[in-house]
Amino acid sequence: MSETPADSSSRSETAANPNAPLPPLPELHGGMLNNETLAQLFEDYSHCTTVTEIIPKHAAQSHVPEQSHLTLASAQELLRTGSVRALQVRYHFDGGEWWDTIMTLPEGFRLVRIRHDFGQA
Repeated sequence: MSETPADSSSRSETAANPNAPLPPLPELHGGMLNNETLAQLFEDYSHCTTVTEIIPKHAAQSHVPEQSHLTLASAQELLRTGSVRALQVRYHFDGGEWWDTIMTLPEGFRLVRIRHDFGQA
């Protein structure tokens, strides 16, 4: 992930002055999904968002590929079959950039969603 000039200047100001207020953290959400809600999530990606990237994570110590060419259908199948440890779906929705990380767990799928509003105060 690259920093914007605003991000780096905020960090520099905070490092130089430990009493300076920290920049606000992005909005974060999470929850658990089952196979049915996972399928609905991928339908929502398909019909309601503009997906920009899908990044698979195959193992805890493996490197993430620099470029991934996964489709929504293949990404969903990788999760459903347990062929990946996790994946991240990056997309545009409602004027913001969103990153959803979906992790496979024995009891289902853990979703962590974060909205990035780069360059906005």
